[in-house]
Amino acid sequence: MSENTFDAVVIGSGLGGLTAGALLAKAGNKVCVIERNSSVGGAASIFKVGALTIEPSLHQTADPRDPAEPKHDILKKLDLLDKIEWVPVTPFLTVRGGPVGAPFDLPVGLEAAREAMAERFPRSREGIGKLFGSMARMLGALRDLTLARQDRSLSRALSGALQLRTLASEWKMSLDEALTRYLGDDEAAKFGFAGNLPYYGDDPKTMWWPYVAIANGGYLQSGGVYINGGSRVLSLKLAQVVMRSGGQLLLNRDAIAVETDSRGRAIAVRHVETRSREAEARIETKAVLAGCAPSALAEMLPEAERARTLASFAGRALSVSLFTANFGLSVAPASLGLKDFGQIVVPPWMKSLNETPASCALFRADPGERMPMFGIGNYGAIDSGLAGDGPALVVAVGVDRTENWDGLEPQAEKARRQRWLDAFQAALERDYPGFSAAVTDRLFLNARSMRGFLGTPGGAVYGFAPTPPTRGLWAGAPRTPKTPLANVFLASSFGGSGGFTGAMMAGADAARLSEAALK
Repeated sequence: MSENTFDAVVIGSGLGGLTAGALLAKAGNKVCVIERNSSVGGAASIFKVGALTIEPSLHQTADPRDPAEPKHDILKKLDLLDKIEWVPVTPFLTVRGGPVGAPFDLPVGLEAAREAMAERFPRSREGIGKLFGSMARMLGALRDLTLARQDRSLSRALSGALQLRTLASEWKMSLDEALTRYLGDDEAAKFGFAGNLPYYGDDPKTMWWPYVAIANGGYLQSGGVYINGGSRVLSLKLAQVVMRSGGQLLLNRDAIAVETDSRGRAIAVRHVETRSREAEARIETKAVLAGCAPSALAEMLPEAERARTLASFAGRALSVSLFTANFGLSVAPASLGLKDFGQIVVPPWMKSLNETPASCALFRADPGERMPMFGIGNYGAIDSGLAGDGPALVVAVGVDRTENWDGLEPQAEKARRQRWLDAFQAALERDYPGFSAAVTDRLFLNARSMRGFLGTPGGAVYGFAPTPPTRGLWAGAPRTPKTPLANVFLASSFGGSGGFTGAMMAGADAARLSEAALK
């Protein structure tokens, strides 16, 4: 095999692409990862602005040390599970304001969380029990199916399938439908359970209930963790697996074309130097794993394959993007009263979780009397390993969309972003007196920033939106790494779901599906 011939080429070094590349390389395949930027990781990375070290978004994840957590088997296979310092984060969720009023902590542990909900929102006690029962059954099914794949256990697979069968009636439900079924009009309880909606989407009516149940349930069941040193540590570890297994990582190289043969199978990838667009090179391969959006993949394909790929993914809504208002503090956040790692702030004007779309739309104009619903990420509350000798990082984060900023020239957009940065600083000053005086560095990133940084359409951070499927349970999960090309697979959130877990699972599934092409 020559230096320009590889078993598999991975386009993009996000968590999905790196996971796929690492698994394939560890299995003995010669892998090349092509990355257009000067560093790996995509959303799972960090960068510096002045003295401030920033994560593009919050990167808490369910603890992979739990054998039933889907990342466990992936990291164990790669011998990385014990090579990373997982910092516990508790409670799972703190919500304050709006219908909830005083802060409510949702603790880790399914039973503890159910009891805390029932105690705080007693009029919905019965419904809370049923809501948690539904979530527990989904988690049980996922647990059995995950362990069945790891152990190749038929009995576990059957158990998971039977549990899923009992949930067939809830398969197509939205988050709003599930919360209304179990909690009625108790908006305080809805915020208490799903107050972290702005981390996933901007509308309970279009958010898929099983997605939320498994995502939130995974945190409650396994516990939440943060990676000491930031998410980039995981990205670097995965990249090291590729290189130590004989693979290659090409930075500052942009994939421009995927060549196909007469059968429509990928046979080579062409790439150029990112900035100069020069020094074109060609790599022959048996399989391509695209750690990018289907639309970006389609642009690299010949006309016929491009049309088939675009048609295959047409009509799928994109996920939300995010905004982050980043503040560097010269003092420990705890000295200002900021003690927990994360909390959700519901503004006074929000009376219903269904007003989340209106909250997101506030960024279409300058700040006014209403502030959006947002989360606070206080990296000074844990051993994050980010600050070093620099300022402590506190972030206000929530949903955004690129259309909120349509029609603005660069200078006008910059000015609006600064006004929103001022508004969030003022909001944090009201709740934590002395906050403004402690700010040494600050930066506001919006959906357009995410689009430029991630290279995803609309700045989508979770791939396709987790909307309720139109087909029944036995049609399977609504997203897959498969493309119309037999040996090309999506190794990104677009082939699965978002976040650490979703992206890594998509990468692992893409690697598994590519095995036939590599034989």
